[in-house]
Amino acid sequence: MGHGFIRAGMFFILLFIWGIFLNANAQAQDQEMTLEECIQLALKNNYTIKSSYYMTKSADYDVLKSYKGVLPSITVSAGKGKLETGPSEYLSDEPVGIDPETGNVIYEQRTRKINKTVRSSNSASLTVSQTLFDGGIWWNQIRKAKTDQQANKYQFENDRNSIIFQVQQAYFDLIKQKKLLDVYDVAVKRSQAQLERAEKMYELGATAQVDVYRAKVNLGNDRINFLNQKNIFEEAKKKLNLLMGRDPLTPIKVKPEFGVYASLPDLNELVTTALRHHPLLKKDILDVQSKALTVKMAKGLNFPRLSVYLNYDRFHENAIKVFSDYDQNYQVRYGLNVSMNLFNGFSDFADIQKAELSRKIAIESLEEYKRNLKSAIHKTYLSYKSTLEMIKINEENLEAAKEEYRLAEERYQIGAGTQLEVREAQVNLTRAEETLVSTEYNAKLLLAQLDNQLGLTYNKVKEKIQQ
Repeated sequence: MGHGFIRAGMFFILLFIWGIFLNANAQAQDQEMTLEECIQLALKNNYTIKSSYYMTKSADYDVLKSYKGVLPSITVSAGKGKLETGPSEYLSDEPVGIDPETGNVIYEQRTRKINKTVRSSNSASLTVSQTLFDGGIWWNQIRKAKTDQQANKYQFENDRNSIIFQVQQAYFDLIKQKKLLDVYDVAVKRSQAQLERAEKMYELGATAQVDVYRAKVNLGNDRINFLNQKNIFEEAKKKLNLLMGRDPLTPIKVKPEFGVYASLPDLNELVTTALRHHPLLKKDILDVQSKALTVKMAKGLNFPRLSVYLNYDRFHENAIKVFSDYDQNYQVRYGLNVSMNLFNGFSDFADIQKAELSRKIAIESLEEYKRNLKSAIHKTYLSYKSTLEMIKINEENLEAAKEEYRLAEERYQIGAGTQLEVREAQVNLTRAEETLVSTEYNAKLLLAQLDNQLGLTYNKVKEKIQQ
């Protein structure tokens, strides 16, 4: 009996723990996420951000690699082998006597035979070389690697801004689609109420049966709109989840953040801010500098190359002798080497010209980006200003549409109006609600887009996401 009581107690404890887990999981799913929380997850898990970060780390190693030109090159090697010579014969001048008159040795050709021989071969070598001058290539190579390293950091900053902006887009779009879903849900309820009203009036003989059929069609159309919007809403949730590096089907709720709109400074001030802060612009400037260093490196090939070298070799048939008696069985070579290419089929000349053209392309690309950036800022600036005015107009239109719908219903109920007028007023009200939601979304989106064009996206949110 005691064992049964213990087992029952453990069973209830497990049920209690499992209930706590399920409750915590349900609360986590029901919890609304803020924009800052979504951005934090994206910066932690997004594939593009991770790849961009790894690229910056790769550039760090390129800087380390660039120092190879100013550091000595040291190589050691050791080898062990066999030298096998097969049986052979050859003619040889052999001494056969001495000339009595001259006293010189007399030689005659004889055939000599050599048996198969096998000899051991052991060796060890140390080689050190150091470049003293190469036309400035080594120095410019280090400068270029550091320039590219900084350019990669600016590319990472731009990618980070871009991901944050994409999260903002997806977040605001999810809010928009949820609000539109609510609009269509209300439209369905209005149509359902209108159908019920038409059916009652038909039963009382106050309206024709065609009004009932028309109300059913209107309800069906509104339900179709609701179902389509529901699918769009689900796709918006998947998009935001993917940007945050999560499973696309993860349940998600977000907090509505409409209604806060910022005033903008002068357009010229915005352009100046972008030219000073945009990371991609800074990257393009560094790209021009990098291309200029590439030109210098290509020109460095026209100068002589000066280096010193030392080579120490040891060899013997016995491996022990190779690594002992260091005053024997060795060979040392050292000296100063000067080399200069005099002609290689115009290859160096072509490389210099191509590097120079690449530099000019980078300059033109930089200027083109400045022009396009200024144009984009101007467009976003004007669109944002216009959208703020549109919000006020749409708010007034929504109030007018609500009043139109109320009056149309009242007229229909007293027999002074038609169901067609009610439906038209209902459609106008739904359209006004849709338009206001879309306009509010566009305002938030344009403001986020402007921050991205100014290169300030991360700076605007970093304090909130680091709390």
